[in-house]
Amino acid sequence: MGVWSVIAALVVVLLSFPSLGEGWITFRGPYGVTLCLPPGGAVVPHAAGVVRVELPFPSGTLLTELFLLLEAGTGPLPPGNPVHIGSREFLFSHTEEGAAGSRYESFQYATSLDERNWISLRFVIHTANPGMFPSPPPSYDRGAVLSLLCEILRSFSAGG
Repeated sequence: MGVWSVIAALVVVLLSFPSLGEGWITFRGPYGVTLCLPPGGAVVPHAAGVVRVELPFPSGTLLTELFLLLEAGTGPLPPGNPVHIGSREFLFSHTEEGAAGSRYESFQYATSLDERNWISLRFVIHTANPGMFPSPPPSYDRGAVLSLLCEILRSFSAGG
């Protein structure tokens, strides 16, 4: 799937899903960033300058891990194609990579916070290779996962 196809699909999802559901919590991150996280989401230690948020997903499918990496930085923004979500411009990039028995798909949205600071939201979908199973589990509901990611992205605000 090409970058522009992914962007178009995400824009359609952004415009079509309902507002935040019950039980969502507000997370306050670096540089006055806030995000709404779904019930079952958990902020876990990761690396210096990076916050990892484990996102909930149903078990019993090829989806093995769903998470968000929130990274603050200074200097130039990470590269990407410009997209507008609400009144904010993000630089969007999409990558896919395989590893032994796994596939990682990443959607990164980076935006300036001020003249020298930026923040990046990288959503990662980790799935198992169905060829690794004698009888593979079913695929996951990609539309539901993308809706969840878009809901979180739409809740993003910065400043303070």
